[in-house]
Amino acid sequence: MKKFCLILLVAFAAFPIESFSQKLMSYYSAINTDSLRATNENLIFLPEVKVYANKRKAAKANKQYDKLVRNFKKVYPYAIEVSAIYRQIDDSLARMDSDRQRRKYMDMREKQIMAHYKPIMSNFTLSQSILFVKLLDRECGSTAYEIIRTLKGRFVAGSCQVFACMFGNDLKKSYDSEVSDQTVEFLVMQYQAGKLG
Repeated sequence: MKKFCLILLVAFAAFPIESFSQKLMSYYSAINTDSLRATNENLIFLPEVKVYANKRKAAKANKQYDKLVRNFKKVYPYAIEVSAIYRQIDDSLARMDSDRQRRKYMDMREKQIMAHYKPIMSNFTLSQSILFVKLLDRECGSTAYEIIRTLKGRFVAGSCQVFACMFGNDLKKSYDSEVSDQTVEFLVMQYQAGKLG
């Protein structure tokens, strides 16, 4: 506390307030009205300053955004489709009584899904795959790992997670619209509003 008081005293001694306020009042003289006018003799003209944007950083950011938009347009419709299929399968499994019936149904649906989506998703790049996993979590409310674990069991889900990690993806990665995925959330809103064709 003593140091703080000492610093304040030094600051006030080095910066006399009365002389500063007198100089400030000499810069402006009051008129009878509420406005103030500057006196010409006390005006100080500063040299013009030019500000340039860093074109490299701006170009790089634009490239990254354009790539994200391209990837989003390719991946998001499939995330919507797969989440609808997941909900349908989940509802159907909940209505079935026996495990044998569930396994039979799951085998049939897995063949259908693999026949349709495997050729499409095998053409996804790594960045598209990572985006797909995030969007799947957004649409389903469950991570890709949780979906696989629910439908195929822990062993298959763990194997898929290890395989995904080998290629730089993470099936347990969740969607965070507030922090890390703000731009993606903006693109989702644009897409849903029909502004992102």
